[in-house]
Amino acid sequence: MINISLNKQLDIIAPNTNKALAVVLKEATPKEIDAILKDKDLKSVINSLLKGSAQNSESDKALLNLAKNNPTLKDLGNVTTTVKELLSALKSEKNPLSIETALKKFLVDIKELSEPVLKQKLENSGVFLESKLKNVQNPQLELKSLLTSLEKSIAKSEIPSAKLLSKNIKEMLATPTLKEAANSALLQAPKNDKAALVLLAKGVENIVSKLNEQLRSTDVIASRGFEKQLSKVQHLISAKMLSTENFKPAILQEALGQLSTQAAQSAQLMQSTKPEAKGLFDAFAKIIESLKVIQQESPMPKAALDMLLEKKIPQEVRTVIDVLKSAVEKVDPMFSKETAVLVPKLASFTAPQKLIAENNIKEILSGDLKSVLLKAGEEITKSQHPNQQEILKHVDKLLLQIDYSQLLSHLSNSSSLYLPFSWDSLQEGNINIKKDKNSTFYCDIDLKLKEYGELKLKLALYEENQINIHIYSHNIEFKEIVKESIASLRSALIEAQITPREIRIFDMPNKSPLSLYETPQSEIEMGFEIKA
Repeated sequence: MINISLNKQLDIIAPNTNKALAVVLKEATPKEIDAILKDKDLKSVINSLLKGSAQNSESDKALLNLAKNNPTLKDLGNVTTTVKELLSALKSEKNPLSIETALKKFLVDIKELSEPVLKQKLENSGVFLESKLKNVQNPQLELKSLLTSLEKSIAKSEIPSAKLLSKNIKEMLATPTLKEAANSALLQAPKNDKAALVLLAKGVENIVSKLNEQLRSTDVIASRGFEKQLSKVQHLISAKMLSTENFKPAILQEALGQLSTQAAQSAQLMQSTKPEAKGLFDAFAKIIESLKVIQQESPMPKAALDMLLEKKIPQEVRTVIDVLKSAVEKVDPMFSKETAVLVPKLASFTAPQKLIAENNIKEILSGDLKSVLLKAGEEITKSQHPNQQEILKHVDKLLLQIDYSQLLSHLSNSSSLYLPFSWDSLQEGNINIKKDKNSTFYCDIDLKLKEYGELKLKLALYEENQINIHIYSHNIEFKEIVKESIASLRSALIEAQITPREIRIFDMPNKSPLSLYETPQSEIEMGFEIKA
């Protein structure tokens, strides 16, 4: 799952710094300006925006309405097209500018897109630049926090090497550099003791090396892969999955087989003194064999489910899982999930330069698209590039598109994002996601496909993993393709531990179809808009 931090304090809302807001104010009519101000002066409205105190105010709503309906901003197009146009204008130069390399790395083909890549690109989209700089942390303080957490995690370990590591960590935390580390030091531009930072980095490298060595030899049962597989089997035998619509004996059989293999490799489980553990592998074999019989004798879902319940297989699986859970709980803190999560974070501090705050800021700036564009504007102005004016035009347009996303984020108390990928079949589109007070997520996807025309999808995710999907299209051919793919979609969702409660296809209505939510605006806690 992609988790995006929603932060209204972007520190970007001022006409002289946010180009989109400047466009709105410049093109607003006197009547519209009056609606925004309502007995206030423009300075006080802007100040309230900057302080974040105007959430859901009339000024916010009026400005948001003007921003969304402004003809200049509505016709901006999408970021992907602008990036491609800018790359095309840059190609004529024999010695490419640094922005060309940055743009090529930023724009990803949808076929090569993965969750980690998408998350990283969204974070570096430029929309969060100001908030990232405002919240930048002293890396020395971050290291101090990680080491403190690690020491607490392994303090209760009975393994001799863990006790030695705990001692080393305490010694590092007692050094003046970490003992005195604070974010307030960032404002004072402190001098860094390079020798001390080198010693700290070497100490971190030693800790990470020893932890990785221990984790490589750790029990299978302590691994995150085992925990994930255990969770998957639990999901497949949950009450919601044991329905005629969702029950898939083949998937359950495969998941149990993988869990059995992993458990068989576990030295801890073999050494367990629990009486139930002695017959565990026999129980695995019996359950898997029963599932094979069910598949052969009852190919229809209802009959297969009835036989499964008659044989009391879910109860047998739950008994096996209880034994495995008991074994997981006995895992030494040295091999705990908390320790495994901390190791890669610590690994980023094995180089002395990573502990210098100024370098941390430079790294944020080097990967962020808005920062790259601002720097490129200055570079291109000084260059002799034959397409200088065209390039500057595209750079300004990209910056305006990012500023527009930031403005919408601020005014709607949400995060408005664009998707940094290339998809040849897509003409234009946007995604709106909202969350209500009951932690139900709603997603409206409006697309215009080059071959199939308008496509609208309305989704609702509730109770953490239950989903309803409504699909709207004019195109008969496309609807047939969707119908043929629904079984695959359902299986993929179940595989991802999401239960599809409803998947329906509709003709596109004359008016925009209603969302799956009819919640008053006051019920919506947050949302974000993603533009493609």
